[in-house]
Amino acid sequence: MTTAVDLIKMTKHLKAETYAFHLHVPTWRKFVPGIPMNWQRIRFDAAGKAHVPEERGLYVFTLEVENLGLPSHGYILYVGITGNTSKANLRKRYAQYLLEKQKGNGRPRVVYMLNEWSDDLFFNFIPVPDTTIDLAKIEVSFINSILPPINVADMDADIGPAKKAAF
Repeated sequence: MTTAVDLIKMTKHLKAETYAFHLHVPTWRKFVPGIPMNWQRIRFDAAGKAHVPEERGLYVFTLEVENLGLPSHGYILYVGITGNTSKANLRKRYAQYLLEKQKGNGRPRVVYMLNEWSDDLFFNFIPVPDTTIDLAKIEVSFINSILPPINVADMDADIGPAKKAAF
């Protein structure tokens, strides 16, 4: 039989592990990327770096627990771009995240994501070599539509304050 102490302990545990996700399908459907979304997906670990191309592009961190006998599912945690206005590329950005994870310093939400869910974190990416494509525009549109919980910037000015207030 569950005691009051057990109930309180479990409730505190569940609240501590509760995260907010934006589940508004009409907003999701507003996302129009303007490019083919042919995602590639790798587990985020040191071995994965060799499989990431040295091209500019869009990337997404997802949390996915595999092999539990459940239907395929996951959560989009973070959206980013690389190489839009710099010489950076997906592989360099991947390496920066590996270093950020190892050192444990950087943006607190990102460091938390990289370390808390390291066993189930995936790096999804789309190489976009065409430099005439504005990756920042795609990134903002994606973030506005999905509102990933780790992203705190790179969204429209009217959405950012509302997200901070809601989450």
